[in-house]
Amino acid sequence: MGVLFTKRCVLCGEMLPAAGTGKAMLCSDCAAEVRQCYRCTETICIPGAVDAAAALYYTGKVRNAMQRFKFQHKQHYADWFAAQMLPLLADRLNAWQPDLVTFMPIGWLRRRERGYNQAELLAKAVAEPLGLPCRATLRKRAFTPKQSAQKDVAARQKNAERALLPRENAEVHGKSVVLLDDIITTGATAAAAVKLLREMGAVRVYVLAAAHTSGK
Repeated sequence: MGVLFTKRCVLCGEMLPAAGTGKAMLCSDCAAEVRQCYRCTETICIPGAVDAAAALYYTGKVRNAMQRFKFQHKQHYADWFAAQMLPLLADRLNAWQPDLVTFMPIGWLRRRERGYNQAELLAKAVAEPLGLPCRATLRKRAFTPKQSAQKDVAARQKNAERALLPRENAEVHGKSVVLLDDIITTGATAAAAVKLLREMGAVRVYVLAAAHTSGK
């Protein structure tokens, strides 16, 4: 039986050896580079959130891989990014005591163009191994300007607050909620989502991201 597909390293794109890789998604060089350079060690503060964490720094090869994940239909990258996030949540289960995992929404037009919400893929991949429910609780207001087009932190915060709305039948009242996103930059979007979830009745909100733009 012939080889139906080849596996390439998520970060550098090099072909992985045909034998002995199992579920590996990185070459040995990139695996070492992740351990040495890309693990996020910073304390992340999101206004309104009880705690926040990110797995990786959004730079270099990680940034390039995230771009491919989001914009080049590399949905299977969700497995690798989720694998980096899963230990963070597992280590915090006793402290966070989450009732459910939710995720940052994207607009319907972007969803139609892309075919998926990358944050939703990550949330499902993180929640399932821990036996946590994963539910959509927020939606994006139509025709909201892009965050990247905002000139400063204040503009991003104002834009983010008006961009999000509660999803119908979202059940977060009295619950401890983990909000999952792909990237934390200024934190304005995450803060707006946390604020809305608290207004919807969540008693505690935590933020977990695949990557964080370093403040160093």
